[in-house]
Amino acid sequence: MALMTQKARPVPTSTPKISDLAAGIRCVKPRPHHAPLLEYLREVWPEMEFQHRLTRSGWYRPGGVLSSTGQELGKDLEAWLNQSLEKVQDFDQLLVDLEVIQPLVTRYNGATHFFTARYADRPEACWQLEVEELQEVMDRRLLNEQGDLPEDIADLLEPLQPALLDGQPMGAPVYQLGCLINLHEALADAVNEPLLRRFFQEWQRGPASNADFQQFWFFQRHESLSRYGVNQLRLQPHAINAKQLKTLPWDLDADATGVSTQLRAYDKVAGYSGAWYFGLVAGNLVPRELASRLQEDWLSDFRYISENQHALVVSWLHQPYTL
Repeated sequence: MALMTQKARPVPTSTPKISDLAAGIRCVKPRPHHAPLLEYLREVWPEMEFQHRLTRSGWYRPGGVLSSTGQELGKDLEAWLNQSLEKVQDFDQLLVDLEVIQPLVTRYNGATHFFTARYADRPEACWQLEVEELQEVMDRRLLNEQGDLPEDIADLLEPLQPALLDGQPMGAPVYQLGCLINLHEALADAVNEPLLRRFFQEWQRGPASNADFQQFWFFQRHESLSRYGVNQLRLQPHAINAKQLKTLPWDLDADATGVSTQLRAYDKVAGYSGAWYFGLVAGNLVPRELASRLQEDWLSDFRYISENQHALVVSWLHQPYTL
């Protein structure tokens, strides 16, 4: 799909249609640093300036099913197996048919790229875009002649002894729209809205108020059913530097100088002042016991945190919360 020139750039007055955005993203070829994708987003949504924030890779999902000669039999293995079983009405007969066909199974190796675009100064005033990068590769033979005989469809879908193949690519990687959310609007539907609003307010009032929130945090959607069968949305913040932050050691038995050094080390890796507090609130990056230790040192006149940071600690000790 050719990108529009600067002169032909559209000026939409609202969010592009999700279906159009998804189709356009699929036509962009993945490249390092995502320059063609970012250019496409500028063309179709010039009001927003998206920036790449983070990539999470190493996951995969089931792919399709091929004949032994590489002919596509189905795009979804489970659906294809169920349809095949429905035709013959007998699992043993299905196995006989499969032994003749000797199907091959593929998988999609995936990475999720996170992008954000601000439209106001508030930390929650942003669009968050998730784009998946998928590449179909050979995964395994559906039947393993050296393994136990499958007893049902589940054994075919998740064999204990898979006949693995070499992971040969079946084509070039492709982009796929994962999720697009307006964080401000999604906030109203989240079951943890009150805690998230406190989180944002503390960011605006705290030592990190001048930092670009989207540079350091992104949110993932988690949907589940309540015990009453009602769909619930939870927005979970994740530190963009979480991988590095998790490697930092904590020793709350150290003296005041040692604890102060640990706070500075955390802030340096996180990239902004007072990051340790938000790491305590959002996830398991910082031990919850840190707040009590900081209060004890403050009362003992060890003032290595600012008054602003101390106010956050006191508020949290009075009414603790985590996201």
